[in-house]
Amino acid sequence: MGKSLLKDREIDQALTTFSQILQNYVLSEEYPEAKILYDNPVVPEAYKELISLIGILLPLNSDDAGNYTSSAASEILDGIKFAVSEFNEDREDKIGIVIRDTKNDVDIIDDIRYELGNNVSIKAILGPIFSNEVRVALNSFDGTNLAILSPTATDNDLIYVSEDFFQANPPLTVRGKIMAQYVFYVENLRQMAVLNSIDGYSPLLAATFVDEFERLGGTIMAKETYKSNSFSVSEPISQIAVADTTDTLNTLEGIYIPLANKIDATVILSQLGKDSLYYPIFGNQDWFSAKGFESAPEISNMLTFSSDYYLDFNDDDYRIFSEKFSRMTGKDPNRNVLYGYDTAKYLLTVMRNIAPRRSGIKDKMISGIMSKGFHNNISFDENRMNRFMNIVRYNNGIFELIEKFRYSN
Repeated sequence: MGKSLLKDREIDQALTTFSQILQNYVLSEEYPEAKILYDNPVVPEAYKELISLIGILLPLNSDDAGNYTSSAASEILDGIKFAVSEFNEDREDKIGIVIRDTKNDVDIIDDIRYELGNNVSIKAILGPIFSNEVRVALNSFDGTNLAILSPTATDNDLIYVSEDFFQANPPLTVRGKIMAQYVFYVENLRQMAVLNSIDGYSPLLAATFVDEFERLGGTIMAKETYKSNSFSVSEPISQIAVADTTDTLNTLEGIYIPLANKIDATVILSQLGKDSLYYPIFGNQDWFSAKGFESAPEISNMLTFSSDYYLDFNDDDYRIFSEKFSRMTGKDPNRNVLYGYDTAKYLLTVMRNIAPRRSGIKDKMISGIMSKGFHNNISFDENRMNRFMNIVRYNNGIFELIEKFRYSN
């Protein structure tokens, strides 16, 4: 079948067919021929340039039978495949995918770079998903001019490793800034306090929030810290209360509390109630999984936080998508599926109706084109970090989406 497609110059379908055989039918009789034809398709060079394929790099950890042992990576792949299938429906200029299992191995990634980086039909790379693998891939693929788009990597320095890298999941350095802009521009607050743990990523979120809020013109009336999991927050919270009563020029309007551990939420809410600090609380997505909201319902109902993931199960478009995905795959879409689906949908949107050139794809990505996603929207500028985060509010036991907020540089 694949050979006949090559003869008919349906090259993208042929290479996709070969790729599927190489990935899923290692022990089949067709494997040796598919390997030869995939590596050496008989295609005029001028025609190769017009073929559009996306390289998929995921740590699938396939076994000898071709089964994927990494559930997260295989679920992301399911989302990617579904997005590509949807995109190609009723389209003559179809886009194919070439799937490669990185196995989280440096040498394998180097081999993949030699194979895909030199294949002019490959127009962009989707993956890897872990920050450490992304770092390896960025160094290995240096010089190929391929846009490398990760659905999930969050390390803060990855965009500085390579100008070819695009980060769909906003890094921590941006998340604090996003909440600062939301508080300042949307909530219209000008006097804030900050309470953060000295552990984990909480100090980084707090520092970037403070820097951005003050840059915008806001005032930080108090900045206090606590030790996570110590259940001792009375002193720092009392200091915020003191600052609120002693500053005659400013009136406290809200508190930014980026959690490092969801276990701290109950004691923080309880202590805020004891000190009568009934102010709006803003935080990070660790509040999503926190408990103890019932310990201080008046304060809990003033909680707003940012999250890279929010799913509206009542959305009509999502229900249609979910039913179709389940019907076609026999599986229910989960968080990983949506990371893969939304990121692939964005890349396919970029590749629609443009000349199939690697540099052209990157130029269009940094132009600000936006794709609406189920878990989050995706859009880039010259900084190559996704500019969207979900703003979520707690309301009487329910998490409600306020908006998908777009960060401004």
